This record gives sequence, structure tokens and C-alpha cells, in this order.
Amino acid sequence: MAWVVTTGAGFALVAWADPDPLTLRGAILPLPALGVLSALLIVLAWRFGDVSGAACGVFAGWVALVLRTMLNGTPYGFAGLYGDMGRIAASATRYTVTPWSADAFVEEVPAEYPMLYPWLIGRASVLTGVPAWRLVPEAEILVTSGAVVAAYLLWARLVRPPVALGIAAAGLSAFGDPRKAFCVIAALVVTPWAILAFGASPRGRPAWWAAGLVGGVMVMTYQGFLIYAAPGLLALLALTWWRAPDRWAYMIHVALVVTCAAAVSAVYVVPYVLGALKGGQPLADLYVSPDMAANPFPFLDPTPLGLLQLAGMAGLILLRGREWWAAPMLLLLAGLYVYRVAMMARFVLDGHSGFYHYTTRMAGPLLAAAGVLTLATLLARARPGRYGAAALAVLLTGTGAVYWRTALPEDVQPWASAWPSGRHFFTGLAHRETGFPARLIRDRVAAVLGPAARPRVLSADERLFSYLPWKGYIGGDRTAANTLTRYDDRRAELARLAAIRDPAEFARASATTRFGAIDVFVLDAWRWRGITFQPAQFAGFRQFTELPERLVLLVRT
Repeated sequence: MAWVVTTGAGFALVAWADPDPLTLRGAILPLPALGVLSALLIVLAWRFGDVSGAACGVFAGWVALVLRTMLNGTPYGFAGLYGDMGRIAASATRYTVTPWSADAFVEEVPAEYPMLYPWLIGRASVLTGVPAWRLVPEAEILVTSGAVVAAYLLWARLVRPPVALGIAAAGLSAFGDPRKAFCVIAALVVTPWAILAFGASPRGRPAWWAAGLVGGVMVMTYQGFLIYAAPGLLALLALTWWRAPDRWAYMIHVALVVTCAAAVSAVYVVPYVLGALKGGQPLADLYVSPDMAANPFPFLDPTPLGLLQLAGMAGLILLRGREWWAAPMLLLLAGLYVYRVAMMARFVLDGHSGFYHYTTRMAGPLLAAAGVLTLATLLARARPGRYGAAALAVLLTGTGAVYWRTALPEDVQPWASAWPSGRHFFTGLAHRETGFPARLIRDRVAAVLGPAARPRVLSADERLFSYLPWKGYIGGDRTAANTLTRYDDRRAELARLAAIRDPAEFARASATTRFGAIDVFVLDAWRWRGITFQPAQFAGFRQFTELPERLVLLVRT
């Protein structure tokens, strides 16, 4: 409740103040609020004792205030409608016309990327009547801030509430990129979920159906961390089984959790598995991300967060035989590095990375959590309701200030990019987004094919699909393509079409490709991603060449 109230108040504050986040005066709005909230936490804790639950909700609401402030003045989310963020918006738009698993571009193919996050946005769009792309920034804000609450609720099942709050706040500071809000919530909850579901904490395990439900939702939200940590998860299972007083009962519990998780995520997993059995072309992990060469040991960074993570690394090693949480977390961390090394070797051999750079996005919050647990162990005699609350307020203020700085638009203020954060996730692109002539294209197509038409389109600009739920022939980015779309085969079909010079034969061939008819072409100066078409080929199409940004629209008649 505190999260809902504080978030609503933050949204109202931004609407009233109308700050310009591209200036220091506007961007600094959340910091006074953070100081007030921290002081209030100390006062309330001194008077009433432990108020960690309410403090968590208020802190999460403050995070929403930060993100809402940085997006004030733009209808777009972080990074606009480009790259992965454009594909999330396109996927959300796709789910406004189908409730079933579907690729962002090629509607006939089930989703490969986890579907729950864009599905919720798309169905919310249907309920509210607001275009899906306009709901993406709100989803980024709510899911990122809500991740703090989710992490707190799970950790509070394992440790004292003040410690759980410190872990949740520190975890967001380690990885809280709202562009990947669904990854944020998965990264912050996967470690406590794994320990709760498969470990042996002093407070016992939750019911198998509860653990399975959370696991299934995690698969639907972002399954990657379960894959990257798989070696550590298996080691945790083996260790807990070996120590279990009733090994058969433990095996039954694990089987029930896995079965429940599989049932919950079946609507996403089953269509993809059935499609994969027919074959595909895995290309997405051929993308070479700069993060692949980044420091894989965040605890070596010379920052306050790095020092906290260094304390966590030391605690995992030195306390593994004395504190119940150290060994499970150390196994999960080791599993991440085992996966990383194995995938680095594969990358050298065949260019497929297995997205090993994502391992640090789970390792960072895990090490931050270990740091908080280590400090809490050393300060176990501190009074959590009073002096402990002051220490917690300092932690929240520090992590909040770091997160605010990370949210600054680095490329529009020299003082922002000069600060030694190195983790900025907002480049100001959302405020420079010039839009896309989607309405103009929609109207021109409707004039030819009718207002209810949902044609299959070859578009040189993926933003088209963020605005319109039309069927795509192919996505634009090879290293972001769904395995099941067979991107290279579709591109080869396009190259074959481009070589046909006879207009009648081109019209026939483009209507009978291996992957279905192409009804509409949206080309960039008669080109699609390096493949050049000729105006004469489209003699049988209605041609619209007055579009901005060198776009050419061709509609089959």
C-alpha cells in the first residue's frame, strides 16, 4: 500500500512541478524528497520500532519518482523506440490483437523472448484504449520500482525485515536499468527464490505450489538467469539433498516445484518448444555487446557499491561454514562464473555467446545482498528499531543517490557524464525521438486495402510495428531475430525478389514467397537493410514517395 500511495504522489508531484530533466534544476527534484523520506524513517523507527515494510514501499515509490522525473516531457520510454526497447513496444502492440504467444514482427511464429511483460502491456492497452507504446514508459517505471517490493517480500521470508530492505535497495543500485525492467525484477528475486525453493533456510521452505508459481512467472518474465545460474542451481540441489533429513521428501518437493513452474509457464514454453522441434536459425546471441568485455568482477570496482560487493564476496567465502546463507549464495555465484567461462569458450569457437554478459546482471545484486548480509552479521547486536534504522536510512540515502545519478541523461549535461558512474542507462534519446510517420502510412494503406486491413509488411524501419499491429515479413535486426522466424532464409527470399526485374513476375513472386505474400513495402530510399529494389519493379503497386525520412511506401493493388 505504501508503494502505491507514494508512487501516486510522485506522479502527481511531477505533473504539478513539470520539471525539465535535461537541466540540473529539473533533474534534482527527487533528491530533496529522498532526504525527507530518510529523516522520516529515522523518526518513525525511533518512535514505533521496525517500520521496514512501510519504508520499503516508500523507497520503491521514490524510485518511481526518479524515473517519472527523467521521462517528464516525452511520451516515450527510456531509449525511445529503438533497439530492444522498440522491439518490446512492437511486441506489446502485437499483444493488442492476439492473446497468444507471438513474435513481435512475424505474428505466425510464437515468441522466443519471454512474453509476460509485453503481454501485460498489450492487454492493458486493450483495456484502457491507450496505445501500447504509450504504456511502455509507465511499465518501465512500475516494474522497476515494484522490483524493490518483490525483492523485499522474498528476502523478508529469509532474514529480518530491515536486512531485507537493505538488500532490496542495494540490489537495485547494482542493477536497476528500467530499459530492461523485466530483467531487473528477475535479477532481484532469483537468488532469494532459489534459496527459498531449493535451499534449507532456518525459517523453512514455502509450499511447493507457491515456489512453483513464482518460478513459472519468472520463466515467463525472464528465464535467462535460471539458465545462467543452472550449474549453481544444480549444485545447490545436490548439497541440500545430501544434507536433507528426508531425501525422498526433498526430491518430491523439487519435482512438485518444477512441475508447477512448468505448468504456469506452459503457455509460453510449449509453443516455442513445438516450433523449435521443426527447426530454426539461432542468431540472437551472435550480437557482440560491449558488455562482453566489461569487468566481470563488480566487487573490484572502486566505488561504494564495489566495496559493499567486496565485503559480500569475502563474507561468502569466510562465512560459508557458519552462516546458512553463505554456501547457497556462493554456489549460485560460482555457477554464474562457470556458465560465463563455458560460453566465452564457445564464443571463441563459433561466435555464439549464450548472452554470457548477462551473468553480471545477476551477480551484481547477489554480491550486494551478500554484502548487506555480511555487515548485518557483523552488526548483529545493533538495535534494528533505532540505531539500526539510522544505519538503514544512510544505506537507503546512499543507494538512492547512486541510482538517481545513474538515471541522469548523460549526453545532455557535461556534469552528468563526467561523474564516475559508468552505468548510465538514460542517454536522453527518449526526449529527442522525432516519431515515425505511422499515421500517414496507415492512412495511405487504408485508402488502398481498406481501413480494417492488417497487411503483411516488409519495413526498413522496425518502429512501424511499435505503432501498428500489422504482420511483419521479417524483423530488421539479424542479431535480434527470433530463432523460429528463420531470418536468413527470409532474407534470402528478399534477395531473390530484388533480382527480379520484370514487374509482373515480381508482383507474382512477392505474393507467393516461401513465407507468404508481402502486401506492403516500406523502404528506405528503395532499400531494405542492404538489399536494393528498383522503382520499375513496383509497376503493379500503388506508390507513395512523399513520406518523410526518405521512406517509400508501396501497396499491392
